[in-house]
Amino acid sequence: MNDNYSGEIQAVPEYQAAALKKEKEKPEYSRAEVVLSVFAFIAAFCAVRYILFNAMGFITTGVFIAIITAAIIYMKKKGCEFSAFNKVLAAVLYVFSFVFSITANNFIKDLDALFIFGAAAYLIYSAAAGNKDIERYLPFAVCKAIFEYPFSHFGKQAAITQDSLSKSKAGSNVKYIIIGLLLTVPLTAIVASLLMSADDGLAEMLSDIFERIFSEEIWNIILQLCLAIPCSMYLFGMFYSNTHRGGIQPLDEQGCIRKLFSIRFVSNLIMYTAVTPICILYVLFFFSQASYFLSAFSSELPDGFTYADYARQGFFELFAVAVINLIVLCAVSLFSKKSGREKPFALKLYSVVLSIFTLILIATAMSKMVMYIDNYGLTELRVYTSWFMILLAFIFVLIIIKQFRFDMKFTKHLAVIFTLLFAVLCFSRPEALIAKYNIEMYRAGHLDELDTDAILKMSDDGLLAAYNEEAVTKEEVNKHKKRLYQRKTYGRYNLSAVILDSKTE
Repeated sequence: MNDNYSGEIQAVPEYQAAALKKEKEKPEYSRAEVVLSVFAFIAAFCAVRYILFNAMGFITTGVFIAIITAAIIYMKKKGCEFSAFNKVLAAVLYVFSFVFSITANNFIKDLDALFIFGAAAYLIYSAAAGNKDIERYLPFAVCKAIFEYPFSHFGKQAAITQDSLSKSKAGSNVKYIIIGLLLTVPLTAIVASLLMSADDGLAEMLSDIFERIFSEEIWNIILQLCLAIPCSMYLFGMFYSNTHRGGIQPLDEQGCIRKLFSIRFVSNLIMYTAVTPICILYVLFFFSQASYFLSAFSSELPDGFTYADYARQGFFELFAVAVINLIVLCAVSLFSKKSGREKPFALKLYSVVLSIFTLILIATAMSKMVMYIDNYGLTELRVYTSWFMILLAFIFVLIIIKQFRFDMKFTKHLAVIFTLLFAVLCFSRPEALIAKYNIEMYRAGHLDELDTDAILKMSDDGLLAAYNEEAVTKEEVNKHKKRLYQRKTYGRYNLSAVILDSKTE
């Protein structure tokens, strides 16, 4: 019998086991991932530079269009099919990308950037999942799209880049060049210092070079590059995780239902006991103040109030009551033991009563707002507040419908309504609308005075509208537009600024 033979499995030497383990840990990637890695870094740098550090405009539109297009190409390359729903969502993202080019309003552009970011993350998730409609449990899906999936492969780009460079001769050369530059920096600095001491002409020349190299803009670029690295890893992780879903648990409706059931621990009787006094208080409050609230519908002021005081007090009451009611409704729906499809009639009744009460307050507040605008004109705050009140009204209407139609996809309808209202807000260019409305109301005699100082403090949207209406002069526009901070960088890269400059310069 051969002594070297054994029926047992021979142990693998430790160095071979380590090599095998290292081989197994190599990331799975193709040429598409290498190209994507390069694109992700460039896109991340452009996003940091032209969204975070500079005013958004034409370049920002190009950055978002490039990212959305790259996402579609990469997803299709990986075999993902875009349903009609996903095609519509992609079209919506393309449309909203042009907001940065048509308006100079930074607040609107900030909101739009957040909207596109969230919607784009969901588009990638939805296309990879093959969705044909908005999920019933949309908040769970959005959390997965924005947080779980990208961070599950956050370090994948670095691993692929390292592995790709290790196999490339060019990558090895770059590594050697970097090492050489690092080694020569101290020696070069010493030699330069000695030569500068020996010759004033060279000292002046090198000082000028150093000032240019280490200028504020260079340090800004270095900072932007540093911030672009984690942003690039996040963006790459978002793309990669949705096309390589191994080890990631997909969204499961039954799992969502179980999570919702797990937090339903409060007895319905406790909920009734807790909510009933609040409802009674609301009802008593409303009836006791009925003449005060409803006077807005007849455009009459209560005694002792100015238009400004009357409107502001109404808004505070609306905001407080609406927020409280939303919190109460969410708590009742989420934490009651018998909720969801098993929600009893009493619980539905409480939801309907609270919603109707809030709708009455919203209608009253809107009447106050109309009264206030008729006497004092429009401002940005009044426009944004009115927009928010309309959105609130739709939310509470959906809540009421939901009590009678459990199978209605609440989040789907809310997402559609929000998108439409947000489109109106973005593409109406509020400051242009405000300036034009106030000028027309003043000329019609409905406003006692035109606040040109407020108009001149607006972005180029408002300045352009006022200049077109001949409410401000060319000299006033040129004097004030230079003070706009966004014009110091890329603030002139939008349609309003381009048209305004062509007319005033």
